[in-house]
Amino acid sequence: MWIESQKRYRLFLISLLYFVCVVIGIRVGVSWFVPSERQYFHSLIFALILTHICIVDSRIAGKPLSIFSYWLVFMLYHIAVPVCMIRARGIRGLGIVAGHILGLVLVYITAMIITSLLVHGTYFPY
Repeated sequence: MWIESQKRYRLFLISLLYFVCVVIGIRVGVSWFVPSERQYFHSLIFALILTHICIVDSRIAGKPLSIFSYWLVFMLYHIAVPVCMIRARGIRGLGIVAGHILGLVLVYITAMIITSLLVHGTYFPY
């Protein structure tokens, strides 16, 4: 039962990541100008969610991360997330990461284009 609840929690975190991508895409679709503070905030949110996904997924796979490595995953999430997935899932983890990166980019671009079309009548707000 514990593994099933962890899997549901991981699914929630992945859904949350896609939702954040939609929100960022909508924001960029309204105006291309995004203050640097917001970019840092978006990066922080992504790092927190991705770090937590790595922690939960490694527990599910039976290869939990050390508590002392959590901050390292958080600080270097661009590199550490694929490494954690490969460590937990093998080469299949690289495919999972690549698939989610593609999905996140497509969701972001779709939200941005649809919002830009609705607000400005064109793909670009200028």
